[in-house]
Amino acid sequence: MADYTGPVIDTHHHIWLRKDVRWLDDPPIPRMFGDYFGIRRDYPVEEWANDIVPNGVTKSVHVTAMWAPGKSLDETKWLQATADKHGFPHGIVFNVDLTDPDVESALKAHKQFPNVRGVRQMLYWDSPSVRQAVPRPDFCNDPAFRRGFALLEKYDLGFELQVYAGQVAYAAELVKAFPNVRMILAHAGMLTERTQGAIDQWRAALTTLAAFPNVHVKLSGLGMYSQGVTYPQARQVIRDAIQIFGAGRAIYGSNFPLEKLHASYADFIGIYRKVLSEYPDAEQRAVFHDNAVKFYRL
Repeated sequence: MADYTGPVIDTHHHIWLRKDVRWLDDPPIPRMFGDYFGIRRDYPVEEWANDIVPNGVTKSVHVTAMWAPGKSLDETKWLQATADKHGFPHGIVFNVDLTDPDVESALKAHKQFPNVRGVRQMLYWDSPSVRQAVPRPDFCNDPAFRRGFALLEKYDLGFELQVYAGQVAYAAELVKAFPNVRMILAHAGMLTERTQGAIDQWRAALTTLAAFPNVHVKLSGLGMYSQGVTYPQARQVIRDAIQIFGAGRAIYGSNFPLEKLHASYADFIGIYRKVLSEYPDAEQRAVFHDNAVKFYRL
């Protein structure tokens, strides 16, 4: 079948001015995605548009770039102003601490901006310290976290679920408890190694989460642990994820500019187009566009 040529929605990207993003400060520290010298600079909306528009991306969802603590609302304000002026991004996913006793006030404050669609609080935990966003692997079931999470349904906010395969038993408890909250498994479940054992564990984790109809899978960040993505690697992850979740619950995302460390946008999306060309046209459009319209209400 032919490569997809219709409209694309990129559901996972960042833009920033370096001065606002603390983790880009000096000195650089070890990160789970390796050397990030090439993105320790401004990545403004103008550069983002230059990267994506020639490649058929017509809408986008910005996932928080993790501004300094206490600056989450400032990030949302800036993103909405950027969208009002430049047209991108069409959706905003903001950062919030759901364990904060006053988290409802924060949710109300973000919800005043029309492009807000969801929340990301990173929950990933693995044994290397650079892979720990929370103090323990079952943090998603902490009572304080659960109290805050319960408010997402009230405020009609989706949740970016970012966990490793080894945490999925805990994540499944969270998903089961909140069947009316839209959730999407970020970065396709973050497959970290290419060993058969790691792939088998990852497939089992996706199968567990796919049993819940309110969970989608985001085909993003595929090169995060390999310093770039190759066609065979992307084909394995994308095909497995679609086989497990179905084409109706798989959604494209790039993770730019992190992926820009190793590839141009044209080269990156070209790999996706080649992999997805094996599917019928309607399924290609679903993954690249239609599923994102429904999930993020764009």
